[in-house]
Amino acid sequence: MTENILFLKNNKSGLATSKHPWIFDGAIDLRKSGHIDPGVVHLHTADGRFVAVGTYNPKSAIAFRALDISPGKIDLDFFLQRLATAKSLRDSIIDPNTNGFRWVNSEGDQIPGLTVDTYAGHLVVQVGTPAMDTLSPVWLEAAKQVFHPRSVTRKDSQSIANREHMPGVSDVLWGSPPDIIDFKEAGIRFQASVLPGQKTGFFFDQRENRTRVARLAANKHVFDGYAYTGGFGAHALGAGAAFVTAVESSGPACEMIARNYGLNSDTIQQYEIVNQDCVRYLKQTDRFFDVIVLDPPALAKRRHHLPKAGRLYREIFASGMRRITGEGGFLCACSCSAAVESSTLLEILRQAASEAGRVAQIIHLGGAGADHPIQIHHPEGEYLKSVLLRVI
Repeated sequence: MTENILFLKNNKSGLATSKHPWIFDGAIDLRKSGHIDPGVVHLHTADGRFVAVGTYNPKSAIAFRALDISPGKIDLDFFLQRLATAKSLRDSIIDPNTNGFRWVNSEGDQIPGLTVDTYAGHLVVQVGTPAMDTLSPVWLEAAKQVFHPRSVTRKDSQSIANREHMPGVSDVLWGSPPDIIDFKEAGIRFQASVLPGQKTGFFFDQRENRTRVARLAANKHVFDGYAYTGGFGAHALGAGAAFVTAVESSGPACEMIARNYGLNSDTIQQYEIVNQDCVRYLKQTDRFFDVIVLDPPALAKRRHHLPKAGRLYREIFASGMRRITGEGGFLCACSCSAAVESSTLLEILRQAASEAGRVAQIIHLGGAGADHPIQIHHPEGEYLKSVLLRVI
């Protein structure tokens, strides 16, 4: 791949010291840089000083994403080193009873545009930039050498592909993955249907929040709201919950919940699965729960969405607090909206508690698991926030 030189505008040279992996299109001197197709480029200051090597997309608001602050080649050796570094971290933090997790977390592992999850050795990859798409043969070979996978499937996010003006690919790249993959998370059994599912088929980022909630679930009535494929409820059943109610608006997801609950419960009398809107259910039911999990979809993908999203989150969480037993219980409230900061989520929960007429104690502030590391110069990577409350 030809490496071209991309220049910062004269008044943007200060970005060279920021270490942030992103450079937005408004900082690029297009007249000096000339026409450059999407691909690997060297970024220089206006006066010609090297800044970083990375990927360039002239059609994206995030024009440049840094791969390395040294002027080396982005070749097989580069990917072998980066993937081995990522693997070393997971080898040290993933317990032996877990074989479904994230191997590579894009910017968090200094490979922006590449995400790699593993399901018991079957890799599922998301590509997020045209340059990383072009580099597919190189990182695929590196992944085979480092991870020794049983198969590799590519499943891009169509929304990201549209934003980056690139085709979204859903296809098997190597090997023969099964239609349904069995894997474990902290000893709890799961199945995933990779190609039809959201993200890469499962939300691995919630693993540590699921295990934390499970420690509260023994002999309790648990509500798993926006359940998707039932991760929180399955952990609760594995921990000895008296009963689990899952509410999910997607019919296919409800079918996968049934599979996953059945793997972790001795009887279908121990759970119910409701195919319905979560807030509507909470407002209509007269039941109360000891533990409630509310993990709604991203409601604020941009900062200008925050006012409306804040109202929706407040309605969701207040509805949940009203259905917690009067003797007291727990609420795990989550937001996967990058624009919702932790302080904002806490303020929403304060308002929700007041609206519901409940008192709440903060037990734990959390986020994505350790297999989703965040580069310290890239705070945008901290998209998932969770708050565990005791509601009395």
